Amino acid sequence: MKTGDETTIPLPGTGAIPCPFRENWLLAPATRYRIGGPARLALFPRSTEELQAAWAWAVGQPVPRLILGGGSNVLISDAGFPGVVLVTTELRGIRDRGNHRFLVSAGEPLDRLVREVMLRNNYAGVGALTGIPGTVGGAVFMNAGTVNGAICDFLESVLLFGPSGPRTVTMEPSLYGYRQQSFLMPDEIIAEGSFHFTPASENQQEIYDHYIQRRKEKQPGGWCCGSVFKNPPGDHAGRLIESCGLKGVRRGGAVISPVHTNFIMNEHQATCRDVLYLIRLIRRTVRDRYGIELEPEVRIIGETLDLD
Repeated sequence: MKTGDETTIPLPGTGAIPCPFRENWLLAPATRYRIGGPARLALFPRSTEELQAAWAWAVGQPVPRLILGGGSNVLISDAGFPGVVLVTTELRGIRDRGNHRFLVSAGEPLDRLVREVMLRNNYAGVGALTGIPGTVGGAVFMNAGTVNGAICDFLESVLLFGPSGPRTVTMEPSLYGYRQQSFLMPDEIIAEGSFHFTPASENQQEIYDHYIQRRKEKQPGGWCCGSVFKNPPGDHAGRLIESCGLKGVRRGGAVISPVHTNFIMNEHQATCRDVLYLIRLIRRTVRDRYGIELEPEVRIIGETLDLD
């Protein structure tokens, strides 16, 4: 519930919301950080029809809205979220449309797309998406990827729902870039994407196994959001952070990983404030030493990142 004079969500009967929902739903277990207070109301659409109706209902409420997939790239306030959270993880489905094209629902785990579509058919580009957690919708939203490519490189079109109804966007390179896209308008939500893959001459299973092993060796295991910062042009955030002597620095239950300094780990019941302290420390230290403003890759919900 919002505080002060702000509007609160009315408490409708079960028939008023067009999908399953829960009040005061704890967000921490739904994120890879295992951090975050309760959502005032969480919606769980199970089909594109329910998604369209539920999103239209949510947009009509005078409260904040949040879309949550696999929770792999978010840090949520300890106070929770005072509005409507639409959870996409019940939106599942991969349909083979022929000619190496697949229609994939937003809530599908990205790793399932890699393993059951790309690997099974030996499609090129597995190295771009191997080991990335989260859902397809979340990956498309941030154009997730690696140094080998990104998910929007394989995307032909995307179905969006908004206040004016459904809208299909045909993908082109001008609509996306490094960890960002420009096709999603305010108050729109990703419903599904149409992907086109290309058969490879190289054995993609070997490439997948290589990058999975490399991630095990180079990245820490445990509760975290993945990379906290985007790499600045021509450099690596992890290198800058480590060169500032910040490896292993702790705050409460959070620590800058000794394995890879672009990861901040929740090692022992860390709070959002613990992680935010370390994010601010990193940004300020790198800025003061190198004059580089590191841009967060993690989405921070309910808190600010002011340095001064």
